[in-house]
Amino acid sequence: MGEAKYYLPIKGKQIPIIVRNYQNSCTLKMYFKGNTLNISKPARMKQKELLKIIEQNKETISEQYEKINQKENQTIKHWYTGEKMLYQGETYRILVEDFPKNSLKIEIQETQKTIKLSLPLIFSTISQEERKRQIDKNIKKLWQRKTKEWLIIRVPYWSKKTQIPYQSFQVRDATSKFGSCIPKKKTLQFSNRLIMLPKDKIDAIIVHELCHMIYPNHQKEFYHLVEKFIPNYREIDQWLKENSHEIMI
Repeated sequence: MGEAKYYLPIKGKQIPIIVRNYQNSCTLKMYFKGNTLNISKPARMKQKELLKIIEQNKETISEQYEKINQKENQTIKHWYTGEKMLYQGETYRILVEDFPKNSLKIEIQETQKTIKLSLPLIFSTISQEERKRQIDKNIKKLWQRKTKEWLIIRVPYWSKKTQIPYQSFQVRDATSKFGSCIPKKKTLQFSNRLIMLPKDKIDAIIVHELCHMIYPNHQKEFYHLVEKFIPNYREIDQWLKENSHEIMI
């Protein structure tokens, strides 16, 4: 599978785009994941033909990109009391309070469905941009730890259930992909945002990446294998595409 990422100028917008070439694919698919346009196409399809299809669909692409950006602007956190955030597929309320110590403290209060941010007094003297940057950084670290704690349990479980071995996995700060796989090295990579998703969606992502150890491309056999273990995979995949904007930080 070949992959290229670049920016596509459409109606004055620079739209991030990822093009993947699949040797065994017969059809072209276009969909947004986050604000990135993903295109999966047969490897034999020439660039000129692809650009013609994009030109024919530029109005729809532009409208979808605009809607997604509006949703992302609404879901990006500024870290004030009353904002909402997903954790393990449930909506949690952000609660912010002053903290008389020098360090930022973050608590996930599962009973109250609250994410409590205790901010040191120095935060009242810094810019809003710096305040957000520091909270973002600490939330991402927490999400990475929580995601890894869950994957340490579920990746071995699904590896045993599918009979597909792996060598190792990593958790990274990634927004354009929920997961990826390097079959030759038998390694898996996952986004630290996974902990924001419902548990069945996380399981589907794990199985998806494990099955890429057998089928690196998205051919018919690949989906048959995934659906052997996750029968409603296509429904989950559609949900992930439609709700990926909810895991913005």
